[in-house]
Amino acid sequence: MDRRKRRRAVIIGMVISATVLGLGLLSVVREAGGGPDEDSARQEYPGSGGDPFSDQVVKELRKYYGKTISEKNTQASIIGVRDLVVGMHPANGKELFSTILKQAFPDYTGDIMETLDKLDQYNRWLEDNKERIAGMTAAARVAFLWEKRKELFGHDAEKIWSGEMLAAEARNAKAQDAIIMLNESGDLDIREKADEYRQILLETYEGSPEEYILDQPQLLSGIFFSMDSVQDELKRMGPEERQAEIDRIRREMGLTEDQIESMARRDADNERRWETGLLYMEDRERIVSEFDGHERQEHLRKLREEYFGDEAGTIELEEKDGFFRFKRPRIYGRN
Repeated sequence: MDRRKRRRAVIIGMVISATVLGLGLLSVVREAGGGPDEDSARQEYPGSGGDPFSDQVVKELRKYYGKTISEKNTQASIIGVRDLVVGMHPANGKELFSTILKQAFPDYTGDIMETLDKLDQYNRWLEDNKERIAGMTAAARVAFLWEKRKELFGHDAEKIWSGEMLAAEARNAKAQDAIIMLNESGDLDIREKADEYRQILLETYEGSPEEYILDQPQLLSGIFFSMDSVQDELKRMGPEERQAEIDRIRREMGLTEDQIESMARRDADNERRWETGLLYMEDRERIVSEFDGHERQEHLRKLREEYFGDEAGTIELEEKDGFFRFKRPRIYGRN
């Protein structure tokens, strides 16, 4: 498997890890009506206030973490919440999470962000040293990891990596490695991969404190569709065959018929949006190549209004922030 595809598989495993660490956020997603598949354009930019999703996340953060938020292990566990918010809102997720955090824990926002920044450093270090760590003996690996943890967190490292977090980390690493191998497998078709994927999840989380993740078929099917090898096979199918296969996988993951029908309608909407968006990007590139300065901006403004109507303002804000939604990878079954 090439480096890009292997990295995508690692990211998929990290999504599962983030979900597990997020604890209460899954109930937030259900109650607020959001999800990792929801179009980020439907969310307001942070700071506008009155956003039901943000209000619900603030409520749940206080509920699940409020009593112990001053403790480093609690602050560290919020990384799962942050990663899910950012994943659900790629255009403005970091700013949205910061706003949510300031509303939930104004007295601890700085400490929490510092803790999460150090965890990000640790996770980047893990990724950079993945092959080296894999070649170590168990004892050497433990010593190597603890050295880095204490370098970043000092005495707080022992609080953050307490018994259950270490056990959860090991389970997540097991799932991640299994998903990487599954994504690399060239002798399994999409249906066989789906069966293996479900088995990986059952073997990893059934009977564990994170067993609730198995009751999230929409999330888990979305993660499965993000696998490069799955997307490669879906892209080779015709539209009707592809939708039938996506529906079948969702059904086997545990979604109800009503949910499958609703998601299929959303898939059709996404297909129309992508067709429109790709045409827009072609016209946009032509304008950028032909015009400069104020004239270019005026042509782009008119083009956005022509293609997106009331959403033109949101598209403009995204582009000013350097985010172009139709340059993202097209992931059938997700966006």
